Amino acid sequence: MEEENKDWIISSSATGIRKGHSYVIAVSEQAVNDEKFLSILNKYDTQVKKFVWCYIRFEKPDGFRYWIPEEDAVKMKNELENNESIITVSIDYINDQ
Repeated sequence: MEEENKDWIISSSATGIRKGHSYVIAVSEQAVNDEKFLSILNKYDTQVKKFVWCYIRFEKPDGFRYWIPEEDAVKMKNELENNESIITVSIDYINDQ
């Protein structure tokens, strides 16, 4: 029988994000069904909320990727970060020619 994975925290850049006066810690979906995990949350009067990790890619209609100017990317990042429902925004370069 396969041993159940007990790694609750997802290894990603999202782990431990500070938003206002709160912290957001990404955990695996299986953690929300784990009694030990839930008892720890209960002990510290914390809660689980689901979120979606989203990547935005810029592509030409023919499917080829293109770069947007850094100035535009920074403006977009700043505007998105002002939205309360968005936890974090980061600009990343993808080299997949």
